[in-house]
Amino acid sequence: MTITTVLCVSLLCAGTALAQDKPGPVIACDLKAIPAADRSRYNDLIKRLRSAVRDRSELTDGYVYKLAGNAITMPEVAEWMGMECRCCPFLKLQLSTSGSQPDWLLTLTGPNGVKTLLQVEFPTR
Repeated sequence: MTITTVLCVSLLCAGTALAQDKPGPVIACDLKAIPAADRSRYNDLIKRLRSAVRDRSELTDGYVYKLAGNAITMPEVAEWMGMECRCCPFLKLQLSTSGSQPDWLLTLTGPNGVKTLLQVEFPTR
């Protein structure tokens, strides 16, 4: 083993150890990230999105929400997603559809602890 290999392996191990000591992403929404002019629209979209939720499936790192396509349009969900990404950058958002299904699937995942936030934001009925 050369000294360069030993040094590289040592640095890799040290970097891995340091990375494990770092705290995970902060799970906090920055409501100021959505401009005041857009806040009313955001509030309308989140209200409509919550009313469109028909079912929720649990994942290890979040939830999949089944959305009724007749309660909110796909462009409206995409608009909400764009705003949500600004105020909650720790969230991973995915919208999917299949064939002629009238409903869509909204997947929201994130770091450890995000499920608690999602339970508050999207309570089950």
